[in-house]
Amino acid sequence: MKKTVLASRIGKAGIGVMVAAAATIAFSGTAHAADVYGKTGNGCADAGGTYSYSWTGSAQGRDTYNAYFDITVRDKCPGDGWAGALYLSYWKYQNGQWKWTSQQRVKVNGTYSTPQTNVDGLQINVCNYLPDRAPSGCSRVW
Repeated sequence: MKKTVLASRIGKAGIGVMVAAAATIAFSGTAHAADVYGKTGNGCADAGGTYSYSWTGSAQGRDTYNAYFDITVRDKCPGDGWAGALYLSYWKYQNGQWKWTSQQRVKVNGTYSTPQTNVDGLQINVCNYLPDRAPSGCSRVW
């Protein structure tokens, strides 16, 4: 049986966004890895490395995955006052229910390697980051 992360689930929820790690859509089976890269709209931050996931089961009719990261985010314009930051959005199954987490900042200037468990519809974004300001110039890390 083919197991994939489905962008349509997010669209049906009215979020209207695609799965950021689109490279994973082409894989089948239970464990996958892909090199990923993205840069902000102005090129002042980029992120690259490896994203992988494994199918862990299903809950309430949806597949669940564990996601693993080795992604480094870098500031490419150090004199502008902004940093580079990595953001995740995803559905997470916990305590018997699905919950959407949107644009959670997980790393500023460095390598992110913390796994996420029981998730679906994961999106990875790189953004320009300045404390007390909204993220700027965000782009997908594919």
